[in-house]
Amino acid sequence: KMVDLSRRRWYIVAGLALTLLLLGTFDAPQRRVLQVEKVPDLLRFLSLGDFGVARCARNGEHAKCSEQSQKLVAKSLDIATKEFQPKFLLSLGDNFYPYGAASLEDDQFRFSYEQMYNLPHIRTMPWMISIGDHDHCGNISSMLAYGKGLRREGWSEEEGGVKIPPRDTYGLPEQYYHKVYRLSGGQLFHLIVTDSVLLEGSLANPGERRFEKRLTPAHSGPSASRKHWAWLETALQDANAGTEPRLILVVGHRPVFSAVNRGRTISEERVSRRLHSLFSEFGVNAYINGHDHAMQHLSKDGVQYFGNGVGGFDLHPIDKKRMWPNDGEELRWASNSRHGFALHDVGPEGMRIRFAQVTESAEVAAPDDKGITSEVGYTIVYDTFVPFRHRSEYVRR
Repeated sequence: KMVDLSRRRWYIVAGLALTLLLLGTFDAPQRRVLQVEKVPDLLRFLSLGDFGVARCARNGEHAKCSEQSQKLVAKSLDIATKEFQPKFLLSLGDNFYPYGAASLEDDQFRFSYEQMYNLPHIRTMPWMISIGDHDHCGNISSMLAYGKGLRREGWSEEEGGVKIPPRDTYGLPEQYYHKVYRLSGGQLFHLIVTDSVLLEGSLANPGERRFEKRLTPAHSGPSASRKHWAWLETALQDANAGTEPRLILVVGHRPVFSAVNRGRTISEERVSRRLHSLFSEFGVNAYINGHDHAMQHLSKDGVQYFGNGVGGFDLHPIDKKRMWPNDGEELRWASNSRHGFALHDVGPEGMRIRFAQVTESAEVAAPDDKGITSEVGYTIVYDTFVPFRHRSEYVRR
């Protein structure tokens, strides 16, 4: 009987211990398992912002929309893609001027994307899309549906005998998303794509937002905004897990800092300060944006900030004496002389970023030829480097 009693007590104690262990496991915060794509020693991509002006220009919807500007950048991108062999193209927002896309039937998709980028080397190139404030003036659901492969009625990959980008090239899985790449040496590259307008939703009072009457609560309101902020902090926590060298690049449409002289709202300034606080806390290496139509490189507290909104819409003036929000940021370089894009190389030591301006040389052809011949290309105008951070540099402070 004493043996049976002792055995019974042992079973009770073991059962309680197992129960407590299981409860502790369920209650403990679970580390999210991120999908990591393995890439070779070098990951290359091109970025551009504020480019979707073709339909706007054709319909005369805005005086500063120029289809020719978008075409020149597209042709230069095609040349760079042939030479550079990128893995994808990164959109920095404002894909459709001036008021987004209304539905899948909207010809914005046809004129500003499909026909514009049906060039030989970029036609089948995957895109990673971020959403801008002009896009938010339309139907964000239509862009998300397009990103999932849905198309307008009667759509064909060979429209009018001309091949256009396939269904699987428009990468917009959600309004915001997180991609992770592992180089062959074990280094991790985190690409965290945010929605600037949505982030603003929980920090703005009535009457403080740009295009406020055109925004929808589901895609830019306070409740959805709070979820986005929580997601962003979680993504940054996940990016800091582990011991591998890493580089965190956050993508957004609007700037955190800028030397461009244009109108701002108080809610944009709130977003700027909160983002920089998060970036410096979690060891973000760099942030890249569109919105301001200039090329820029700024920095603060070890975080590098790049502006690249020169994909096709009219360019903005730069005022180096009136920085925004004038909160201790350092301007390293800026240019608004031409349209263009940026080339990114992520290698074993970090990310090289080169800003490229479109060049166009036109000369009158010989008398027996017709019209004018034109050669389009690009010129590198700025070259900089963002190194990987090691464990002691990126742990949460």
